[in-house]
Amino acid sequence: MFTYKQNTSGDRMRTHAIQTGTVAIKTRQLQGSGRGPLRRITTLLDPTWSAELPIYAWVIEHPEGLIVVDTGETAQASTAGYFPRWNPYYRFGVRLKVAPEHEIGPQLRARGLSPKDVRWLVLTHVHTDHAGGLAHFPHAETLVSRREYDDAAGLGGQLRGSLPQR
Repeated sequence: MFTYKQNTSGDRMRTHAIQTGTVAIKTRQLQGSGRGPLRRITTLLDPTWSAELPIYAWVIEHPEGLIVVDTGETAQASTAGYFPRWNPYYRFGVRLKVAPEHEIGPQLRARGLSPKDVRWLVLTHVHTDHAGGLAHFPHAETLVSRREYDDAAGLGGQLRGSLPQR
């Protein structure tokens, strides 16, 4: 449980926006047109791609320790075989570009911060572009809502874009 303590030492918090690669998606996904299964189908069939969009993670230097909000994507996502081939979204609806040096771990080190010093990970949700960098933080406490955790489980979670096995 995260508890707030008033900062009486004069320490300042700093926040870093860290880009961990880019993603291009179908423009219909950006527009959000349609509902239910029809929305998914028309999105996948859309021939138009968005510009490359940044994938961000956020790091907060807090007096009680480093906090990472979302971990960004992993470079493995740019390689064949990372995503399940049966999932049409990963095959036809997303184009990821992530180099190893774009991952959250190397990005932290480039800023003079250590992944080992991360105390808490806060995941807004567990899609791969938000949780792909979890491996950089084996000792951090991970915080995610119960509903999101449950929704990410099993085949249903994979159909919704989560990779529960990771």
